[in-house]
Amino acid sequence: MKVGEVAARAGISVRSVRYYERAGLISATRQTNGYREFDETAIALARAIRDLIASGFTIDEVRSLSSCLPATTTTADCCTQTAALYRNKLQQIDAQMRTLGAVRRRVEERLASLLTHDQRD
Repeated sequence: MKVGEVAARAGISVRSVRYYERAGLISATRQTNGYREFDETAIALARAIRDLIASGFTIDEVRSLSSCLPATTTTADCCTQTAALYRNKLQQIDAQMRTLGAVRRRVEERLASLLTHDQRD
């Protein structure tokens, strides 16, 4: 199938399919006319990649799991590797949430200070 069909069936843009291909996550064969030809596995891969990216994973993190994505061979090593990546991502999210909490508290303090200042005037 052509890139547009993969994109439509995976629910992503043609540009994303091409990006995933350049990143080495999806492969296609070239026809004699130069068009890319994807097989059915490209759809499952594109969906899995899209979902991981939407969950905050970088393309490099997704690439590190490329042999463990749907439509590829899944082994016990894949489960271990995937779980480790998910744990690491959760730690990153927790750190970001702590940072955002601290930023929020600072903004709240500044707002309270402004409101107090306005009431004095």
